[in-house]
This record gives sequence, C-alpha cells and structure tokens, in this order.
Amino acid sequence: MKPIPIGIDNFKEIIENDYYYIDKSKAIEDLLTNKAKIILYTRPRRFGKSLLLSTLDYFFNIEKKEVNKSLFDGLYISKSECMEYFGKYPVIRLDFKDLKGSSYETIYNKLNIIISTIYRDKSHIKKSIENINDFKVYESIESGKCSKEELQNSINFLTSMLENHYKEKVIVLIDEYDTPINEGYIKGFYDEIMDLIQPILSSSLKGNDSLKMGILTGVLRVGGQSLFSSFNNLDVYDVMSNNYSEYFGFTLEETKEILKYYNLELTKEVKDYYDGYVFGNIHVCNPWSILNYCNRKELEPYWLSTGSNKLIKKLLSEVSIKEPIEKLLQGDSIDFKYDKSITYESFTDVDNLNNLLNLLLVTGYVTFDRKEESTFSEKTYFKIPNKEVKEDFIRIVDNISYKQRIVTIENYEDFIQSFLSDDKKYIENYLNQKLLSVSYYDNYESFYHGYSLGLFSILLTSNNFIVKSNRETGLGRSDVLIEKVDRTVGVVVEFKLSESESDMETLAREAKEQIKEREYYKELVLDEVKDIKEIVIVFNGKKAIVR
Repeated sequence: MKPIPIGIDNFKEIIENDYYYIDKSKAIEDLLTNKAKIILYTRPRRFGKSLLLSTLDYFFNIEKKEVNKSLFDGLYISKSECMEYFGKYPVIRLDFKDLKGSSYETIYNKLNIIISTIYRDKSHIKKSIENINDFKVYESIESGKCSKEELQNSINFLTSMLENHYKEKVIVLIDEYDTPINEGYIKGFYDEIMDLIQPILSSSLKGNDSLKMGILTGVLRVGGQSLFSSFNNLDVYDVMSNNYSEYFGFTLEETKEILKYYNLELTKEVKDYYDGYVFGNIHVCNPWSILNYCNRKELEPYWLSTGSNKLIKKLLSEVSIKEPIEKLLQGDSIDFKYDKSITYESFTDVDNLNNLLNLLLVTGYVTFDRKEESTFSEKTYFKIPNKEVKEDFIRIVDNISYKQRIVTIENYEDFIQSFLSDDKKYIENYLNQKLLSVSYYDNYESFYHGYSLGLFSILLTSNNFIVKSNRETGLGRSDVLIEKVDRTVGVVVEFKLSESESDMETLAREAKEQIKEREYYKELVLDEVKDIKEIVIVFNGKKAIVR
C-alpha cells in the first residue's frame, strides 16, 4: 500500500518515493493552451497550490531535464502534445510561505537569504556573464550583502542573466506571495512590506522582456492601491473561477478513489466533515483533511490546525458581523456581493462588512451555495462548507467573545470557586443568567463546550490551575479536566446538548454514567488528586442544568 503524502508538496519527492498521487498534470496542458502571461491562483490554505507550482517547476525546468523526465511517466501530460515544452525553459521558483516575523527587518533578512540561495544554486550561469558590472551585481546578490535596490531588482536581473545563458525566456513561480503582506498588515508594518515587495513583483512580472510566464499563488488577491493595480496582463483564477477549479482539492471521484484504496468509503459522515466546497463549477473535498483521514481513519477537524487565521480574528474583533455569523452558524446561507479584489486598505474601514465576508470566502470559511435571479436583481449566496470548518469558525468567534464579554463578567471568581466546591446550584444559576446574552450561535455541543471553556479562560493564565479540553483519559475523551497544581482538587466536566427541554434530566443521568463507565477521572487518579468532583452540564437553547 502506498504511503500517504501528508505535508509533502514536492512533486519529485512524491513520485520517487511512490506516495499516493492524484494526477493533476492536465493543469500543465491547460496552462499552455491558455497562453496567459501572468497568472495568479488564489485558494485557501492546504488545497494543493504549492504542489502545483512544484509540478510546473519540474516540468518546465531546463536544468536536469534528463533526470526529471521520468517523473511524468504514465501521467496525463506524458501523452499530450505539450510534452514538447518539457524541460524547455529556465525556471525561478520563490517560496514566500516562511516570510513571517515580528518585524520588517526579520522578513527582509529572510527574503535576502531566499534570493541569495537561488543565486548560489544558479551560479553556473556566471560563466556566461561578459559585462563586468553585471558580474559584480550577481556576486553582490549571491553574497547576501546587496543593497535594497539590488534586492528589489534581483528577480528581474536574474531572468535576464538566465535568458542570456540558456537563450530561452524564463518562467517565474512565486508561492504564497501574500504571506509577508498579510504578516505586515497584522503586525503593523504593512507600508514597509509593500514598499519592499511591490518593486520585486513589478520589475519581474511587468514589462520584463526576459519573461516567458509568471505564475503566483496565494490566498488573497491584493488589489486596489496595493500590488496589482498597475498590471494589465494579470489573469486571476480564484474560488469562483471555472477554469482550473479541478486542480485544487480533490473532486468527489478522486476522493472516492483514494478512500477506496485505503479501505474507506465516502460516507455521509465523511462528506459532512470534509466536502462542501464549490470552486467554480466543481465540488471538491479538502485534500489535507482527506489525506489525514486516510492515515488516522478518524473523523476529526484536521484543517483547523494547519495555518494562521490571525487576520480573520483581527477583523472579526473589529467589525460588527453579528447577524450574518448567526445565520451561517445556524446552517443558513447569506448573500453578499462577490468582490474579485480585496484591498488591505479597505480593511481599515470597520463598516465595510462586504470586504470581511469576501475574506471569509477566499480563506475557505464560506463557499458558494447558489445564485437567485429576479427581474431586477441577482443575489449570490454563500454558506459554511462543512462541519470541520464550522468547528474552526466557532472557535474563532468564541475566542473573540471571551475577550470582549466573558472575562469581564461580574462574580467571576465566585463562579470558578463554585466548580471547585461542587456548588452545582450556583453554577446553574450563573450559566442561565449569562446564556440570556448569547444570541448569535447555533445550538451545537461544540459551541457550548467552547463557551463554557471560555469561562475558564482566566484559569489558563494562572499558575495554580491546569485546564485540559477534549483530553484522552481513561477509556474515552473527557470534555474538560480542571486540576489544581497542588493536587488538592480536580474536576471532571462533561457537556451535553439536549434537543428538548424534557430530555435534559435523562441526558444528565446518562452523562454521569458515561463518566464512570469510561473512567474520565482516571488521569486525576493517576495524578493522585485528593478530591475529585464530577459535574455534568446539559444545555438546551438558553437553558442549562448542572448535575
């Protein structure tokens, strides 16, 4: 059975090590047929953008073409007339995904290292440089000691040197181009980063006579006054585009095939968790989550731990979005105007709700649902794609809610003490009072779990308590364990959601039995906690009972 390529986005490594590979090489044929000069593919994280660029690199790259040709044996592209373009062009590939840091200087230095490394890897072309000044510039950039101006022109300069050496125009591939821009915006040095990145892209992609093709990937298309406003030769293919839509993510047929190979099925439960995305006119599943499911064979939210959602958190905390969030988390669709180009400048307008909703679309938190046309208008509706994304969404919104409301509520210390003293009546009264202020969440156990865990958020910063959520303990997984560091008191907390108020007591009794049968207290026993308490909280709408 083939190994599963989790976290591997190097095409050569996947093929040579015989990892399971879904053939997406037809994208090369489509790309050559399109004849576009500059292309930007935008997709959410972990949907195969980096693997596609790696595939293009190994296909087009004139360096080591004899070694690389066998990588495509048996793939779609090997039978295409487009094989005449195999190994024809010099390629520059830049990976910006690690251009992160707490300061502009950190990102600048990382970028300098990336570019100097590329120059060193291609140092064999120096023998073709006849102009002494060009030779000095090459060595300056290669050494990592070049000026800012030389760094900003480095890709443009390298394309001309490569064309001079190989007598062929150059393909430039830039992966996750928007990572440093996003980092600068979140951490307060956006203008400096734009001043650094914009000349690099402009000089290498616009009006560059040595350029054959430029291909970028990212999550956002940065538009407006930002990056591509002066580009008149840019083709953008995003989550709403029909072209190339099948090359990012796994189609339903591809998903069925890989699940069958690993003795699994595309059941309703699997689709509910990982399906639901619509890119253009294609339904796709999250490839990262499907691969992890094949590996672990457990339905869990794998995607939420794969990347940063700091920009989402920042903007959700600044923009009033109560009503649409309520509808989304209730499983409804919402309509908003799809905007092909989001600008970072527009995020400063806290009243611009449409920009935030479009951000949720391109980052994968909502997806296309349907269009409705009438005589006078057309509306486009979007929804949360699946349970996995919904859980991540709830965690983000819950986290914001904790900071804005829950931590500052009155009698907080008495509430915490009531858990330690097993005062169930106080806990119940307290929760029922606070639940009255909650209005824009769906009735899902994961929400109430997160909401209640937020009530313990101060304990998370305390040196006197240990709070563990969804902890494997005993014969199962407890919802929350609270333990004093001195081991005097420990509390097992179990949450349940009742579909009707009349069933709440029955569910509470069942939860009590569940704690005992599955030995959720076992970890506390092993820690030699002296006093172990068990608390069950059952929610129904805005009511809670504590037993």
